Amino acid sequence: MSTTVITGATVHDGRGGAAQVADVVVRDGVVAAVGPGAGASVVDADRQFDGRGLEVLPGFVDVHAHDDAALFRPGGITPKTAQGVTTTIVGNCGQGVAPSPPRSDPPDRSLEQYSLPVLGPFPDRRWPTFGDYVETLAREPLGIHARALVPHAPVRASVLGMGRRAADAAETSRIAGAVGEALDAGALGVSLGLMYAPGDAADRAELLAIAQEVAARDGLLVAHVRNEADGLRASVDELASLGLETGARVHVSHLKVTGPRNVGGMGAIVEHLDDLRERGLDISADVYPYDAGSTTVASLFPPSTADRGVESLLEALGDPSTRAAVLAGLEQPWPGTALENQWAAIGPARILLAGFARPEHAGLEGRSIAEIAVELSGEPLEVLADLVLAERGALTVIVFHTDLEGMRTALAWPHTLVGSDGLPRESGTVPPRLYGTFARLLDVYAGTGAAAVLTREEAVHRMSVAAHRRFRTVASSTPVGVVPGAAADLQLVDPRAYADRATYAEPRRSPSGVRGVWVAGELVAGELAGPA
Repeated sequence: MSTTVITGATVHDGRGGAAQVADVVVRDGVVAAVGPGAGASVVDADRQFDGRGLEVLPGFVDVHAHDDAALFRPGGITPKTAQGVTTTIVGNCGQGVAPSPPRSDPPDRSLEQYSLPVLGPFPDRRWPTFGDYVETLAREPLGIHARALVPHAPVRASVLGMGRRAADAAETSRIAGAVGEALDAGALGVSLGLMYAPGDAADRAELLAIAQEVAARDGLLVAHVRNEADGLRASVDELASLGLETGARVHVSHLKVTGPRNVGGMGAIVEHLDDLRERGLDISADVYPYDAGSTTVASLFPPSTADRGVESLLEALGDPSTRAAVLAGLEQPWPGTALENQWAAIGPARILLAGFARPEHAGLEGRSIAEIAVELSGEPLEVLADLVLAERGALTVIVFHTDLEGMRTALAWPHTLVGSDGLPRESGTVPPRLYGTFARLLDVYAGTGAAAVLTREEAVHRMSVAAHRRFRTVASSTPVGVVPGAAADLQLVDPRAYADRATYAEPRRSPSGVRGVWVAGELVAGELAGPA
C-alpha cells in the first residue's frame, strides 16, 4: 500500500466552498482523509510533504482539448500536466483520430491531412471503431485521465468520405448507428465541428439523428458552432434547437464573439443563453482566457475549396483558372453559407502563420501574413496561397479576433467551464493557451485583481468538480475533488510564486509555483517530480 501525506496546507476541495487548513492523506491513489490533523496518526507514509504556506487544489479538467493524438506521443501531455490538468477531454471540434479509414493502398490520409494542424501527427495504429479508441484510453497508462467525445468528422468520413454533401437516409442511419455504438462503449457525448469540413456539410436530418442518439443516453452534445462573429446567435440557436427538439443536453465550445463589429456583443448572447435555459434547455459553455484563436489554415478559405479536404484546396490554389476566384472569395462574404470569413473580418495583419516544415520558411514562423508579405515583396493573398501550396496545407493560423471583455462576460456566466483548445504541436509556434490556460485563469481572472470575475474558490470549482459533473467523467455517485473516496488527482502550489508565464512571444512556458501534480496518487509533474 502506497501512502502520501501533505500536512498543514490550505485545501480547496473543488466544491466551491471556503478553503481550510488541513492535512491530506492519500492511500493507493485515492484520497483517504482530509482534515486538521488527519495525517498525525499516519505512521506508514511513503512520502510526506510540509504544506504550510502552500495550497492543495484538485486536478483540473480540460473540457476542450485536442490531445487525441498527443496522448500517444512522447511528452505530448506535458503541457497539460505541468499546469495541473489531470483529466483531458478529447474529440473536440468534431475532430479526432478514430475511427481509422479502411485499409487501402495507398493509405487514405485525407482526414489526417486536414486535422494535422490541430491534432498533430496521428499515431501509427488503427482503431476500426471509435469504441476501440475509447477502450484504449481506458486501458492504457497515459499519465493522465483521458475521456472522449465522439468526433463527428471521422465518423462521417468513415461512411461517405471527406465529401461535403448531405448524407442520404441510409448514410444518416449508419452515422447515427456508429455514434450510438461509441456512446455505448463509454464516450461522454458527441462533438460537432460545424465550422469544419466535412461536418459543415451535415444537414438537419443528420444532426437530429446524432442528437437523438446523444439524448437517448443522456450524453452531452457539444459544438464548435458555425459562426462566432456576425452569426453567433443564429449558430447558437442551431445547436439549441437540436437540444430542444430531442431533449439532449448541449454545450457551446470556446464561447466567444469575434470580429471588430461584434465587440461588446457577449452580454446579449449571455442573456439569450439564460432565456434558452428558462425554456427548458440544459445548455452550458466553455471559454479560454485569451484574445486569439487558432485553427487550420484551410479554414480561412471558402468552404467550396474543402470538398475533398486539403487536396481540393491545394488543387484550387495550384490551378491558375481557379486560384484568382478562390483568393477573391477571401475578401467578401461567402454567399450561401453561415460560415464566417475571418480574413475579411480582421485582415492579414492579425493572422499569424505557424507550423512551417520547410527549412527555408523557418524565419516566417509565428509572424503575421501582412509582415511576411512585406518581407517577400508580395501581395498578402498571393503570399498566403504560395505558402499553403509549399507547405501542403499543413499550417496553423493564430487569429487575433476575440473580444477579451466578452470573454470575461462569458466567464462570469454561472454555466461556463474552462477549456484550453490548445493545439499540441511539439515544434513551431503554438498559442500560449496550450501551456497556460488554467494558470492564467486562476492568476488573472480569479481572486481580487482588476481583471478578476470569479473568486478563487469558484474558479477552482469550475475547473475541477463542476467540469467532472457536467461532462460526467465519472458516475454521479463517485466522489470528485479533494474529498475522501475521490481519485487522488491533486496539485500542491505555492500561491506566492504561482503565475502564468506563457505568452504569445514565449508560449512554451509552464506556470511557476507548481510544486507537484498527482494523477491517481502518482506524482507526474511539478518541482517535486523533477525536470519534465
